[in-house]
Amino acid sequence: MASPLRHLALRHLPRTTTTTTASSSLLTTPQRRAARAVDIRHITTRPSPAILEKYRAKLDAKLKAEGVSSFDELKAAYKDKIEQLRKEAAIELPRGPAAVEAGLAQPPPPVPTPAVVAEAARRASAVPGIKSLSSYVDVEKLRALPGPKEIEFIWRARFVGDGDSLCAAIPHEKYAKMEADAKKHPMFILPLPREGQGIEMQFLQWSFPSSTSSTMIFTSLAQYRLHGEFAVPHTTLTHHLELAHEKGVVLAQGSVNRDAGVSADEARLLLIALQKFYGAGGDETGLRRRRLLEMFSSGDRAFRVEDLVEEVERID
Repeated sequence: MASPLRHLALRHLPRTTTTTTASSSLLTTPQRRAARAVDIRHITTRPSPAILEKYRAKLDAKLKAEGVSSFDELKAAYKDKIEQLRKEAAIELPRGPAAVEAGLAQPPPPVPTPAVVAEAARRASAVPGIKSLSSYVDVEKLRALPGPKEIEFIWRARFVGDGDSLCAAIPHEKYAKMEADAKKHPMFILPLPREGQGIEMQFLQWSFPSSTSSTMIFTSLAQYRLHGEFAVPHTTLTHHLELAHEKGVVLAQGSVNRDAGVSADEARLLLIALQKFYGAGGDETGLRRRRLLEMFSSGDRAFRVEDLVEEVERID
């Protein structure tokens, strides 16, 4: 059954009389529907009269120093430098889900190419704070413990005093199913309820920087829309596989950047929601959730944010 939160959440989602597509369902506000790309070549660089008056003395001194008599002559003299700075400051327009959210692309996001996934893995491996398992614990001493329960106890004790830390001990069999889905569908979105604000969509991305680790990063969809692949994550979680085969357990550790406006409890809600889709079972509910993963990855127009919210808030 769906939780009571659904009624609060869906009040903030658009209602349409026609079938909602993946692209239109992401455009949840009038501002987004009106979003458009602006060609910076048509934005004037001439300062306003008020600005000219305010900085008249400094401008006159600069004109004199450069041996020119007008602002236009000064601009012409610095034309090459201005163009170079523009090129350096230019950013790539968002692609995939970001472009859909910004109203810049139709249809919904295509399946990520191997090159995109490889680049995501490279960037995730360079994210500050990602460490090997041996950076946290003595791996050989963990291997000497009787089983997964004892390992989990030591692992959780390692982070008990850190309120912004995320940690978990996942059975290898369960993790293997999650990883299989993640490699097929490395990108997805999840809803995060915000008290008094409805729902804020979050963008997640998996990567596999090494044979003994995988990484998940979360950022708000709004940030991804603005910065694309260079959006700074608010939550990072790394799975350590060093003990997976021998001890049957995968140890996960992550952290939350509070400056990004997401709390540790909210990050945990996202991780709980994620497990409903990655590694979903073979029953009717699991198949329905895996179908949402497939629809998002393939850019299926039948993907609906309302369906995603309903599944996240459903009590299993």
